[in-house]
Amino acid sequence: MFDQASSLREIMKNIEKEGVNKIIQPQFTQKIPTVIAVSGGKGGVGKTLTTANLGLCMARLGMRTLLIDGDFGLANLDVVLNLRPKYTLDDVLCGERHLKEIIMTGPEGVRIIPSSSGVMKVPELDKLQKLVLLDQIEALDEEFDVVIIDTPAGVSKNVQYWTTSAAEIIMVVTPEPTSLADCYASIKILAQVTSENSFKLIVNMAHNDQEAKRIYEKISTLADEYLQVRVEYLGFIPFDESVRASVRERVPYVQRYPFSLASQGLRDISRQIVTQSTVGQLKGTMQFFWRRMIAANNNEVFAYK
Repeated sequence: MFDQASSLREIMKNIEKEGVNKIIQPQFTQKIPTVIAVSGGKGGVGKTLTTANLGLCMARLGMRTLLIDGDFGLANLDVVLNLRPKYTLDDVLCGERHLKEIIMTGPEGVRIIPSSSGVMKVPELDKLQKLVLLDQIEALDEEFDVVIIDTPAGVSKNVQYWTTSAAEIIMVVTPEPTSLADCYASIKILAQVTSENSFKLIVNMAHNDQEAKRIYEKISTLADEYLQVRVEYLGFIPFDESVRASVRERVPYVQRYPFSLASQGLRDISRQIVTQSTVGQLKGTMQFFWRRMIAANNNEVFAYK
């Protein structure tokens, strides 16, 4: 069993002695991963499917990829990848396991940090859990090139926590009017919380490129005019029955149906992400994760007394 209490006491002892900004500073390394959060506002837009299949695409491009299921209590990433986790993030946050003990290996060598489903041990992260989780995630720096976080639906505190950790926030939206409205509302709230002024957009289940670009233009125009936020178009994933079939078969569609329209669309998107990503730069790395959390949440995350 991982002694979380001892770890916490040591962190807090050092913070009291040296101060937050001195202690909570990562050691800079040569190999540091880009952190990407995938969000989508409302549920049912295909966020988890996109995250899982994007992870496989990134791995095929030679990226050492880690997927994190950030949806406590309603996790589905393990289901999509046909995995059966013995331990989850709940066990880490409850102090029963270290983060490295729960990491699983999935298709294409993708590594996964699973969360729980149907269990509400940790419905919302408290201040100390945020600190411990940050400490353990930062230790994974040199093992991965990219970390992709599947955030919960909505804009809860947990969603805000995960998106604050990321330098690249990808919003997934569908052609449904409710999805467009929720996507814009989520961008508005997340921009306020994270001070992020740049988001990326994937249009899922679009019937063609023209429809996808119309949706992008609507969201981009509103975000630019009313929020002073830039939204970048990554591409679209076509509506494809093979996606539904892959869900029933519990096999990622880029693996089961590699020549499907959806697979082709996501491969194009993954290549664009790799080409334009912030790998190796401070913005987008675990070091950035820490510094941003300190700046944005200094009064909340570390106000432990």
